[in-house]
Amino acid sequence: MHSKLKEQTKTIVIRGGYGVGNFGDDALMFAAYEICKRIFDSESLVFVCRNSDYIQKIIPGAKVVQLDSRDVKDAHIMVFGGGTQFCSFHPTAIRGIRALYRRIAHNVRRPIALGNKLFRKIMEASSLTYSSRVAAIGIGLGPFVENCKHMRRTKELFTRMDYVAVRDRYSYDLCKQWRLHNVSLRADLCYLPDLWNVDAPEYNRTNTKGEIQKIGVILRDWPHTAEGDSYAIPVFQVVHELRTAGKKVEFISFASRSDIKWAKRLKDKDEQFKAWNPDKCTISEFMELLSGYDAFITARYHGAIFASILRKPVVCIEVEQKLRLVSGLFGVGTRLWTYPFSASECLRHISDLEGDYSIAVQCLARSVKEQGFLVEKMIDEYRQFVSSNPIDRCRD
Repeated sequence: MHSKLKEQTKTIVIRGGYGVGNFGDDALMFAAYEICKRIFDSESLVFVCRNSDYIQKIIPGAKVVQLDSRDVKDAHIMVFGGGTQFCSFHPTAIRGIRALYRRIAHNVRRPIALGNKLFRKIMEASSLTYSSRVAAIGIGLGPFVENCKHMRRTKELFTRMDYVAVRDRYSYDLCKQWRLHNVSLRADLCYLPDLWNVDAPEYNRTNTKGEIQKIGVILRDWPHTAEGDSYAIPVFQVVHELRTAGKKVEFISFASRSDIKWAKRLKDKDEQFKAWNPDKCTISEFMELLSGYDAFITARYHGAIFASILRKPVVCIEVEQKLRLVSGLFGVGTRLWTYPFSASECLRHISDLEGDYSIAVQCLARSVKEQGFLVEKMIDEYRQFVSSNPIDRCRD
């Protein structure tokens, strides 16, 4: 049994994209808290994120502070806790030939970050912690517009980090390309073993027949690439064919506050969708809803993560590189639906998963166990690092 670093007088800041109504990020917040609680005293932990009321439902008593607060300025350790907090894209959604020319000229000069304001604030936060230890756990990096300022600033920040654990091979290779030290290839924080208690009866709904009768389609708005908006028509075709074959298909949003375009599409077609609403339900309740499906089709990275955690075969829609990366973890437990998103390809994937259902579930279980081992290894590494570099020395 490892002892915690009892440092009640010290401040440990956990930084992430939490509190914005995104199920994946909110789950990461809970996971990051549980991980840091194994290393530090829980009273020393504070969060830098949007201070939404529902955070207290996820972590009772959680303390959320602003970037310019004394807690951040005097922090002894800042931990970037999971997710894709650093990336940039060229603008898209171009309309009209004149707008096209203007946008091309603009893109050459000024690629944008995913949430410029958020990115700028992250960099401001890091500038406040030059006297503290900085680490990243379960982090995802990129993609970046090559040699843009956001990429350069991210490299600068990660160069001075004391410990970095990335969640995927792309992020790891990028860190190596930047010649960073103290970098480990680990896993998404949500794979922390026993975090979700998926063996509980409400989650563990075994599909004894191996038939896929109920499918959840996890949608997302993704305006950053052409692929991100091109799967709409094919996915409706897939849903129509699946329903014609007698299967129940429902739409799901992990972030209804930001999936505005998809919400309009579904309303125009008289379609309903299930949504993560942190003001009205808990993470456990939403996971119980997800556990009722036999399989998923997802355009969200954490849709695939939680499909695997719940041992549900999944088709990943490759709207961005993260979906390809995560699909590669699960062997025959997943399939990758690639651009230009032929409906027949997706239907074939569903048929293949149904034909190998029991094998797919077993493969997912093995993969989740492997990812959980990597998370535990990351915790041990970071605990050892902090123990060998005492917090008091961080400010020397």
